[in-house]
Amino acid sequence: MNGVILRRAQERDLESIARINAEVFLGDRDRPESAREWVECLWRAFPLYQYLVVESGGELAGYAGWQLHGGFHRAEPVIELDQIGIDSKFQGQRLAPQLTHYSMLELADWLKKKNDRIESHITFVVWVYALNFNAISVYAKDFTDGVCGMCTQFGNRAQVMLRVRLPVVMPVREK
Repeated sequence: MNGVILRRAQERDLESIARINAEVFLGDRDRPESAREWVECLWRAFPLYQYLVVESGGELAGYAGWQLHGGFHRAEPVIELDQIGIDSKFQGQRLAPQLTHYSMLELADWLKKKNDRIESHITFVVWVYALNFNAISVYAKDFTDGVCGMCTQFGNRAQVMLRVRLPVVMPVREK
């Protein structure tokens, strides 16, 4: 796609990430100051939480927030797609799938440098409301293991977990 840039977020992106968050997610809808506070908290949690962004035509068009689970040196690391948000004027341009795919590769490369204990794969997961069939169908293209879990963690709305395990070849460790 012409004019699309995928990259790690920088601090200067936080205002745009917060604006998109307040636009597309119900929790901070129309409350940009609350969205900004939330985004800044997660930004400060790096490297536990990491933002990656997509630009289109020189404008920040969307973001993805990913959280590492269980420590930095797990033999079977897990990274969760916590949020992905695309500005409404850029929706329908397939930016979210591009950002998801890029993020997985970028985070896998980062984790392989950080963690010399990975045995065979990095697991990526995303939780989706079970009745959000549109989101499930979009995520199923990248999270190809399909639905691998279910919960009612937030209130009474059931969620399903989609998963993919990305194979990793690591150098043999010296003892």
